[in-house]
Amino acid sequence: MAKQQTTSKPAAKKSTKVSNEIRLDAKNPIPFDGGRAFSFVNNTEYLPFLDGKDDFGQQLLECRILSATHNRCVVSKANYCAGDGFMDTDGNELPTELTDWLASMNMKNEAATELTRRMLEDIFTWGNVPIEIVRFKSAGKKYVYVYVHNFLEWRLGKPDEDDIVQYAIQSKLFLRNQRSLTPDEISRSKKLPLYNPRKNKKDNWYQDDKGVERTLIWLKNSVSGFSQYGLPSAIASMIYQLLEYKGARYNLDNFDNNMVVSALLAIKGNISQTEADRIGKKAIQTHTGDGKRGRVMVVASEEGIEGSDLHTFDTQKEGSFKDSDDKWMQKIILANEWDAVLAGIQSASTMGKGSGFLTKIIEHINRTVILPAQKKLMTTVWSHIFTIAGEWMDWDLKKFNLAIKSNIDISGLTDVDITPAVTVDEVREAKGLPRDGGERGKKYLGELKVNQQQKKGGDNVQD
Repeated sequence: MAKQQTTSKPAAKKSTKVSNEIRLDAKNPIPFDGGRAFSFVNNTEYLPFLDGKDDFGQQLLECRILSATHNRCVVSKANYCAGDGFMDTDGNELPTELTDWLASMNMKNEAATELTRRMLEDIFTWGNVPIEIVRFKSAGKKYVYVYVHNFLEWRLGKPDEDDIVQYAIQSKLFLRNQRSLTPDEISRSKKLPLYNPRKNKKDNWYQDDKGVERTLIWLKNSVSGFSQYGLPSAIASMIYQLLEYKGARYNLDNFDNNMVVSALLAIKGNISQTEADRIGKKAIQTHTGDGKRGRVMVVASEEGIEGSDLHTFDTQKEGSFKDSDDKWMQKIILANEWDAVLAGIQSASTMGKGSGFLTKIIEHINRTVILPAQKKLMTTVWSHIFTIAGEWMDWDLKKFNLAIKSNIDISGLTDVDITPAVTVDEVREAKGLPRDGGERGKKYLGELKVNQQQKKGGDNVQD
């Protein structure tokens, strides 16, 4: 009996595809938290970001980058909320060792202000920010480093029996949306415990062979219905972010591939295939490229030439999407809890309302958005970082009431006279001017105002 031989083709290698095209499910554009969908990496279970495909993080980033309005809202909000470093609300001067540490907090030489801005930018983009804290000793000296990581490389671990996540893992795998790791990728993957002051101190830290200890603070924007991962505050405008990009892309396609013809000339006569091909190539050359809008297209048929006809078309289509684009922009700004003025979008009507109107906008946003964001960041992130640094570096930071220093120009806010509450140096700094530095700089504006009035009154008496 002859043996039956079979052959099989080797499996083709799958190439990595990179695309800037966003595809959203029209019926379910924002996936809901599946709750118990786990995947494996390095024999460790983790939670995909909202759905099994685990690509929602990339979609959020793409929507932000491709939407000019949303990107501007995210960047401007982060810059406003990041403030200008830290201060003691009681007015005490911060120690030199603390200010030196805040000026360079890791091996990337990133200052605390830059880390704060990145935390805010990422929380507005993804709603999740992994923040790693590293502490170690070297040559008898203690160090504490802080790193703000790319969320796309991190995933939360499987919750325990109490539905509490105790760890998170990091791998470049998540950037490629694959489900298996090479040995090299496994060796470079990282699993860190999530920091919780309620846990045992040893359970909060992972220590490697060199004695370096690491922990992770997971900052998130909690949204009802999503128990583990957070979502960005502007998630409700995700579809409008995509539409804003689609409108611009529609116009770009028209400019690059202009087949919006203004007229069609039908020549009804016999024509060869070669001649038809020549006319077709000529039509493409005529209607595509810069400076070729509204051209007349000529085609031929097999009927008599006496039946030739000219058909004109209305080329005034809504290619600009101006009205729709304005509505999408307004909805994106609204979902971001922001204002067009602070995003740098100022219309003629807005400028005509005067500085008082603009001041009221800044005052309202400062009270309802900026200050709450700064307070949340201090409570959930920086207070833990300062506690860890103080205990490890033997710094007495408990006597300071640390807070993020605002970069809002306070001199124009509120209808209340603030001159008795601000010094000359504070106002000069808010206006972007160098501090006076002398005794005059430490004086309150109200005090100077009284002195000037008294001096003026004395001069009048002498006269």
